[in-house]
Amino acid sequence: MEMTGSHAVLEIFRREGVEFIFGIPGATEVLFMDALQDCPDIKYILGLHETVVTGMAEGYARTSGKVGVLNLHTGTGLSAALPMLSNAYQGGVPLVVTAGQQDTRLQAYEPALMGELVRLAGPFTKWATEIIHAEDIPTVLRRAFKVAAHPPTGPVFISLPQNIMESPLNYEYVKGAPLYTRIHPDPESIEVAAALLSKAQNPAVIVEDGVAKSEALAEVVKLAELIGARVYEWWMSDVNFPVDHPLHAGDLDLGSLRTREILAKVDVLVAIGTALFSQPIYLEKPLLSPATQIIQIDNCSWQIGKNFPVASGIEGDIKVAVADLTSALLEQMTAMAREAAQARAKSLHEEKQRADKVFAEKASREKDDVPISPTRLMQVIKNNLKPGTRIVDDCWSCSAVLRRTLGFSEAKSYQRSRGGGSFGWGLPGALGVKLASPDRPVVCVSGDGSALWSIQSLWTAAHYGIPVTHIICANACYQQVRNMKALLMGEKTKGRYLGTSLGRPQNDFCKIAEGMGVQARRVERPEQLGTTLQQAFSLDKPNLVEVCIDSAPKM
Repeated sequence: MEMTGSHAVLEIFRREGVEFIFGIPGATEVLFMDALQDCPDIKYILGLHETVVTGMAEGYARTSGKVGVLNLHTGTGLSAALPMLSNAYQGGVPLVVTAGQQDTRLQAYEPALMGELVRLAGPFTKWATEIIHAEDIPTVLRRAFKVAAHPPTGPVFISLPQNIMESPLNYEYVKGAPLYTRIHPDPESIEVAAALLSKAQNPAVIVEDGVAKSEALAEVVKLAELIGARVYEWWMSDVNFPVDHPLHAGDLDLGSLRTREILAKVDVLVAIGTALFSQPIYLEKPLLSPATQIIQIDNCSWQIGKNFPVASGIEGDIKVAVADLTSALLEQMTAMAREAAQARAKSLHEEKQRADKVFAEKASREKDDVPISPTRLMQVIKNNLKPGTRIVDDCWSCSAVLRRTLGFSEAKSYQRSRGGGSFGWGLPGALGVKLASPDRPVVCVSGDGSALWSIQSLWTAAHYGIPVTHIICANACYQQVRNMKALLMGEKTKGRYLGTSLGRPQNDFCKIAEGMGVQARRVERPEQLGTTLQQAFSLDKPNLVEVCIDSAPKM
């Protein structure tokens, strides 16, 4: 079959099952866009900034389980996309990213619109390359989809020179077989881990997004219940353990030695799909004591034993590995050990009930506060959500309250930027989530600082009629930066918040939204919340609710 390189690229995308291409075109993408116009079964989603289209591609890929496809405009577009591409790389999100490149016969002259695209993309991708010959298009694109989707998953980049895109190509594309990556770990590593856990007196589990990526939620719950262990997260970006489960112990603060004190009581720690540790602040002591025996489960060999020695490193598919470990434990645990685990679980349940009561009392005290308290806002959101709603979280300083109040338990019901990456992902990410799950309601809860980073997302929502409700927690400041400064410097930071104020002038999100074609309302008093959110959630079109909240939320 003979066709141009650009038509070959799009035909391969079609064969690979691509539904959407997210992008912003420029002069180096005209051949690509012209070929795309001949592929009506692939929908092009236009954005007004690269952070928007990259965030949408990530949200789509994370929710659909497919490889997201992104087309950018040469070096300038790729550069502008890097904060969100960094998020995707840190979070292991499978993307195929392309960008137009100048004609290879012109590059020696350093022409306009040329950039060193492969070098630029390299640090933020699993693999980056430029196609040199049109005949290489099938091989390179087949490899790109394979590399992006193969664990540990992540983005890849392909530079598309213009002469390659217009060259004739005669080829027959054969799609590769499905990837079968449910690889069992070494049985010896499982036996060693089971022996450790069967004798553990105070085990604990730490989970992160590897659980969600491997669809191992049910397996992790079964393991935790069997051993009666607290389950911690240091950064919740997906539902890696049900927040409302009696064994869920909340977040670990990697910026405080208090975490060392907590983990020092643990004799066996099971780390599942998480880096130990990606701590944001230097501390004078390591967060783990040498006395704690570590079992680390991951599908990425790089992570296992990277920072701390492990007693058992289990490499393989996380879902399979956790199931294998649970099966081995069922054979090894004595009746006495099971009784002890059940007693621990009962004690932890009672402990969580006491903590939940304290949180509920705090929320009750704040329910009539003006400005509106985050606890009141999140409770009203919970009370009015439609069944099956998926939440996208970009409200950094209110995130803990959101997660604790809504108590997420279903896979993919909650998504947040992975690994603590760049903010601004929420608004576009929610659009990608909605495109991947058109039958599920989607709500984005964003801080005002985060929203301003990708506010152009509202235009795309209106342009394509993507029915997402965006709730803006407006406190007119970068509250999370203030919180981190207080953590680092203590009380002496009070009032010293240079560079964190977003007031004077106050951003009017309702006017911004309406200017981009999105219906919007502002809420300033708590008694207005219920009716406003109920109406917003009932709309089958993009809309925004700006909520004036307390500027200093505390847990």
